[in-house]
Amino acid sequence: MSERSERQLKDGRTVWLRAAGDADVPAIARLFTDLSPEAFRSRFQAGQPTPALVMRLAGISEPAATVCVVAGESGSAAAEPGQIVAEGRYVPLGEGTAELALTVRDDYQGAGLGRILLGELAERAPANRIERLRAIVSLSNAAMLHLLAPYGWVLAEATDECSTACLEISATGGMPGWPAGVTGRRVLVEQRGWYDSGRVAALRAAGDDVRQCHGPGRHAGRTCPLVTSGHCRLAEEADVIVPLLPADDEDCAAVLDAHRRRWPGRLAP
Repeated sequence: MSERSERQLKDGRTVWLRAAGDADVPAIARLFTDLSPEAFRSRFQAGQPTPALVMRLAGISEPAATVCVVAGESGSAAAEPGQIVAEGRYVPLGEGTAELALTVRDDYQGAGLGRILLGELAERAPANRIERLRAIVSLSNAAMLHLLAPYGWVLAEATDECSTACLEISATGGMPGWPAGVTGRRVLVEQRGWYDSGRVAALRAAGDDVRQCHGPGRHAGRTCPLVTSGHCRLAEEADVIVPLLPADDEDCAAVLDAHRRRWPGRLAP
């Protein structure tokens, strides 16, 4: 991305986009503070915090590898802090994974700005040796779930009791694979739903590294790269595949057929 670029939103408005620096932290904090209670809760899974905590959340100087981009209203000066209407960032977690977060001011939500920010971050990630972007998302945050769907997210950890899911997308295309440091069996579970069944919970308890894919879903804009392109890192790197998708769904049946042709020995009964 150039120092500053112009982007048109779905509603016809134009915004500028550029990389953020330490000087933008007060404006980012103001963006967080000005969110509606509902938008703030969706972004941070918490109620409105103190000003000191907002400033800490807005900080981008630590760790040094944090990548942050900001957007502002077209026609304003790029350095004008009060005009920031959105920000997106990722913070490296290690082993090629970084945690992703997006914030869009209420009056700009639904206009496609979040997708622009996500695209910029995904484009920048490989240059920093980031292969997977992880988002901690409340299941009530339909906008973020919809935003991630075309990237082919995978559920990387068990959904917690607060209905918060840990989703990973690939920054290099296709489905995200496993990180290099996995020590247990790599188990791919293909099933709908957000919460662990007894079978999946038992796999985790046994020390397996479980990743769950919801499979294809036309209504959500999700396709299966194994079926469409013949390539899926998630399936290719799995030691065991547990196929629990609905057999009466034509798209899901195509996924199972692809597994049977390529890895019959990895399919769990």
